Amino acid sequence: MKLNLTSRLVKSRHGIYYLRLQRGGIDKRVSLRTRDLSVATIAAHSLGATISAMDLKKIKGYTIKSNSDGMEITTDGSPEDHERAKDALVMLVMAQAQLKNGSSHPFPDTSTKTVIKLVDSIKDYIFELSKSSQAEKSKKMAISTLNGLLELLGHDFLAEQLNDEVIENKWLPARLKEVAKTTIKRDLSFIRSYSAWASSPSRNHSPTPLTFKIEAKGEHWSYLNNNDLKLIFDSLIEHAKKPWHFYIPLIGLYTGARIGEIASLKTEHIYFKSGLNVMHLPGTKTDASPRDIPIHPALEKLGLLKLAEMRKRAGKEMLFDITPSAQNGYGAAPSKWFTQYKNKIGLIGDNKVFHSFRHTIIDHMNQLDVPFAHQCQYTGHDKGGGVHNKVYGREALSLKSIQTNVIEKLNWQEYCGWELDEKKLKELANSFLR
Repeated sequence: MKLNLTSRLVKSRHGIYYLRLQRGGIDKRVSLRTRDLSVATIAAHSLGATISAMDLKKIKGYTIKSNSDGMEITTDGSPEDHERAKDALVMLVMAQAQLKNGSSHPFPDTSTKTVIKLVDSIKDYIFELSKSSQAEKSKKMAISTLNGLLELLGHDFLAEQLNDEVIENKWLPARLKEVAKTTIKRDLSFIRSYSAWASSPSRNHSPTPLTFKIEAKGEHWSYLNNNDLKLIFDSLIEHAKKPWHFYIPLIGLYTGARIGEIASLKTEHIYFKSGLNVMHLPGTKTDASPRDIPIHPALEKLGLLKLAEMRKRAGKEMLFDITPSAQNGYGAAPSKWFTQYKNKIGLIGDNKVFHSFRHTIIDHMNQLDVPFAHQCQYTGHDKGGGVHNKVYGREALSLKSIQTNVIEKLNWQEYCGWELDEKKLKELANSFLR
């Protein structure tokens, strides 16, 4: 097979030669692990001819056989062997190339690290990641996480310096100040994927892959007690600097809505229907999530309707001025802010997070014996797969039924002995409505 080396053989800024493979919309680069042009040329011919015969879209693993006649590759469909097999292929090709070139050391020295800055290594990784079949949202989150790591460690940090100690003692404490452990666990998986890529023998940007892990069980959020609620809402008077700092926790308290759907409310989502002031929550997670619910009188007293009307008159589409994240949408900034806020005010407990409002109001409704169907419609939970719900239940309960069975029953004083200080908060609300 004839290989056009002028377009296939490329040299990195560090002098390492790469073989670029392009076919069927797939663009991959494989390090030839040499700065010697003659060795790279021989390796590129052998490796390019071999891989070009494979379907890059379908292949997951290789079985490699080498003899005097050349190399034979077959696929075994085992994704966990992919990197190991690819590295073996590179080593075999390099061995043949070095032998043909008269080298006295036919096999590459895998103990020699490629000294490269972390920023350059991550750029190479992102290039390959962008061409992968991984979900676009996962790619964006991975890129965001790695860019955050670079911002923390600096652009002079070397790839070989990234180890478990750095992650545990520098990256983790910084992240704990901003987000919940479940988010950190997800982000760590992106960093570990990069580390595995960087430490593979075909690159050797770092000596060993990361092994550090954290435990985070996001299904067990704590309920908020009377002291927690008093601390959260009394402290807003000092710490709420923007309208959404004030209203998002309040809406969370009275609706149990997810922070992302509250943050993505539009002005048109606050309206009058069936004799009631209504909020349309757009949902973020399941088919049951989008829903209309009556607005609690406490939210009306604290100016939510006025805020919506004021922003409508100003031609604003969104209820709050929040810049959405490309990776996590409108909920990203409020999630980060609330984590920082709870740390500032001393809300103790890793499992006491914004989602705790949801768990708390569901417990409140359980204590009030609110019918299960009403709870599900109010919070946006699927009623489940039972025949009773799927066949005989109406698609949606009336707003009046939700008003009677949920809104009119909610009473924080009876639930936990705490009451929202509407008088103090009213002054703060008015400052946002001028």
